[in-house]
Amino acid sequence: MKGKISFSIKNRQIAFKFDLERNVTIITGDSGTGKTKLVNMVKNYSREGKASGITLKCDKPCIVLDDNNWDIILERTNNSIVFVEESTNFLNKHEFARAILNTDNYYVFVTREPLPEIPYSIDAIKRIIKNDRRPKIEKLYNKVSVKDISSFPYDLIIVEDSKSGFQFFTKASGKWNVNCETSKGKSNILPMLNRCEESKILVVADAAALGSEIQELMRFKSLSKKKIDFFLPESFEWLILKSAIFNGNSNVNTILKNPIDHIESKEYFSWERFFTYILVEESKNREKLRYPKNKGRLPSGYLTDANIDNILNAMNE
Repeated sequence: MKGKISFSIKNRQIAFKFDLERNVTIITGDSGTGKTKLVNMVKNYSREGKASGITLKCDKPCIVLDDNNWDIILERTNNSIVFVEESTNFLNKHEFARAILNTDNYYVFVTREPLPEIPYSIDAIKRIIKNDRRPKIEKLYNKVSVKDISSFPYDLIIVEDSKSGFQFFTKASGKWNVNCETSKGKSNILPMLNRCEESKILVVADAAALGSEIQELMRFKSLSKKKIDFFLPESFEWLILKSAIFNGNSNVNTILKNPIDHIESKEYFSWERFFTYILVEESKNREKLRYPKNKGRLPSGYLTDANIDNILNAMNE
């Protein structure tokens, strides 16, 4: 499945409406905002249809997975919107995370807890806000990423990636003599922030897979006396594609204009994997820019002064 999906559901008491712009959407919110109500309405409609007194509008079938034979039901479900509520016993399990990979569905997880087993974007996290009969559902994390780091006014840069992204930011920050270290994974960012002594810190990570960590990272930032900024492109590969290096590539420009129309969820559960594939394909005939499939050693063409500036400036655009 690919493309943006519009979803709305209502009865005489309440109405919910939102768009699914990724294969995974997280819906959170305070107690009493309507999270459980939303799931129950979908469940009732799937069982009783119009006889439930509920009106549901969506181009795809909508179901709710609960603890009863969820794995068997999931195997039989495709091209559908699958809702799961936080009260289930399987939502945080590794087995469930594996089961939804390579499936042709979009998923809506209604939960206040992070899901570390599942890769999802910070842009996929939405919250319900009370608003009489029409609760608002909006993105929770807006404008958490800085746009301009070209002068690197930091004492330390922590890069989540340990391969090509780390190589790039090590070189990019070198002329300012800023220390650059890798956390070797998103789950290690917070421990590094806790133990580092520097007072001005930049965290560089892929927004496409940081969803499960962002809540604690933002909480740490709000409580810390340190200056902590986040630089969160969709992925490092997305940042390269968005830069002036690929300005003349019409295929790249078309994809970046509306990625959801091109990313098949069954093939690319994470957007980061899709943009890596596109960068590998679009650079394979450019010798000094040929990007490795394993994201290993970064080609020298990306480390020239001009292209470092091009890549860093891509966030500003």
